[in-house]
Amino acid sequence: MADDRVKGEQKGAGRAMPFSDEAERSVLSSVLIDAAVAQEIIPTMTEEDFFSARNRLVFRAIKELYDAMAPIDLTSVSDRLEVGGHLDDVGGADYIIELASFVPSAANGEYYADIVKRDALTRKVISSANDIAKYAYSSETGIDALNYAEQTVFAIAEGREDKSLLKATTAVQAALNGIQDAQKGLVPSGTVFTGFEDLDRMTRGLKPGELVLIAARPSVGKTAFALNIAANVCLDSHKTVAIFSLEMPAPLLVKRMLAYVGQVSLSRMDKHMGLNDSEEGRLIRAYDRLYDAELYIDDYSMNTPADIMSKCRRLKREHGLDLIIVDYLQLMTTGKAYESSRVQAVSSMSRNMKLYAGALGVPIVLLSQMSRDIDKRDDHTPQLSDLRESGAIEQDADVVMFLHNPSKYAKGFPEDIVQLLLRKNRNGPIGDIHLKWTGETTTFEALTKEEYDAAREQAKRAAEEYVHGESEKPSAEVPAPEAAASVPEAADAPREEGRNELRKLSPEDDPFVSAGEKPAEENAFEEEATEAGSVFETENGSESDLPPFDTDDESPEGGLPAFDAFDGEITEDLPFDAPAPTDDDAPACGADAEYEDDEYVDDGDGDDIFDAEE
Repeated sequence: MADDRVKGEQKGAGRAMPFSDEAERSVLSSVLIDAAVAQEIIPTMTEEDFFSARNRLVFRAIKELYDAMAPIDLTSVSDRLEVGGHLDDVGGADYIIELASFVPSAANGEYYADIVKRDALTRKVISSANDIAKYAYSSETGIDALNYAEQTVFAIAEGREDKSLLKATTAVQAALNGIQDAQKGLVPSGTVFTGFEDLDRMTRGLKPGELVLIAARPSVGKTAFALNIAANVCLDSHKTVAIFSLEMPAPLLVKRMLAYVGQVSLSRMDKHMGLNDSEEGRLIRAYDRLYDAELYIDDYSMNTPADIMSKCRRLKREHGLDLIIVDYLQLMTTGKAYESSRVQAVSSMSRNMKLYAGALGVPIVLLSQMSRDIDKRDDHTPQLSDLRESGAIEQDADVVMFLHNPSKYAKGFPEDIVQLLLRKNRNGPIGDIHLKWTGETTTFEALTKEEYDAAREQAKRAAEEYVHGESEKPSAEVPAPEAAASVPEAADAPREEGRNELRKLSPEDDPFVSAGEKPAEENAFEEEATEAGSVFETENGSESDLPPFDTDDESPEGGLPAFDAFDGEITEDLPFDAPAPTDDDAPACGADAEYEDDEYVDDGDGDDIFDAEE
């Protein structure tokens, strides 16, 4: 093989072109031994950045594997070079093996890449200067030579990857355009609405590049909540959603989504002849909708952040991509054989997920567990410090929200009321959102003001009973909701249309009405269940053959029919066309409400150790 430096001397008019063979090898070595570093380096470089001919061929093979979403290692790179007829040109498989061991660690991979790109840019300037000189000698006028020089230099500048410096004029104009669009009720391109009105109102939708964290203790419902969002996005907004489940197999996820979309009882699905005609009809309609949805599920339990990035890049290129959901962070691995500590590993994965959200230009919803510390203190309300195993999660996320079921800690609090606590919102307000949980259909929906007031009264009665010796422990005061809001009308229109279809069903066809209103065959089934001791009492005192929802996954127990959201007080002007209620419409409670002095304690039912297997 000809000496690369000799070629450099010829091109540089007697002077060697600047390049570092050691830096080039270090870049290739880093890419070969660390997939995460490869994901960061490869998109920022081209084969022209490498001066050495054989290094250029090796990087070309690596780039081809990267574009094909194929693994990058000794075997795959050697095979790609051999298929292309270039393995002998680079020095055979021995050179690839030598590259893999050239650096002990890929930690400085990006630094080596900067050296290679710096030298490549310098070589371009030198080559362009030589071309400009030749053109000037042959041009008829100096103006022609000057124009050629300007065009050549500008072409180099525009081709640089570093675009970090942005003139204020451009930035200000972009900001003004965003403000004007907001005033018109428009939203930025790529914004995804979750279908939960209060949440969408406060976040103004999930933006491209955002990392959204949903954290909860086990059995509170974070998986179900994420699936609700996925269904709303792909079915109502007709967008493409990718779900990476490291815990639950795909068929079980889809079964839950069928229950939610069709509003069909999960327990009835598993019973022989358990579905009536109305439920079968709704299940079929849900099946048809999900069958045609742009929904992609990956349930491989050993996915690394780099794996997820690779699969999402391919999906976006082939089908488009609008939202990524990962369930959940602590189950991911870095893919490295050795990790110095779990905290560092989680921090690294969290950071990578944020970087990947920006690189892909889509929001990523990342589910996470919480620390057990919440069960050990008197105040069980989740805090940012409760994020498990790493404080870096809080830093990386643009939005952090907690799902919290107060009934696990407060006696008398209804089990079917769950709080969504928005504790970090980089581009908007924070606050509390109260949801109604229906376990049988894995459904979260907005809580009405009347229901929330009733829950507060129920908790107060439990506290009064304790004072009179009728209860073992007091109830904690139910916290007041923060301001409720509404989403732009167009964002939830498809869901309302589907719900209206379900509302057309007659009461006789609806399995979620009281026992006295059920058709004869339903009452007969309930009478038979009563004899077997299987009838359960609901919150309003009526009886139902639906047992409290109880699984080993991440869903809470209990569940009653869901209700429509109520409009609370709007605390700030937001860019959506929603009428602001008067002060009279605001709930009779708030962040400054006075609470009773009852002690907020664990009810002693063992909830604080229910996750011992985790």
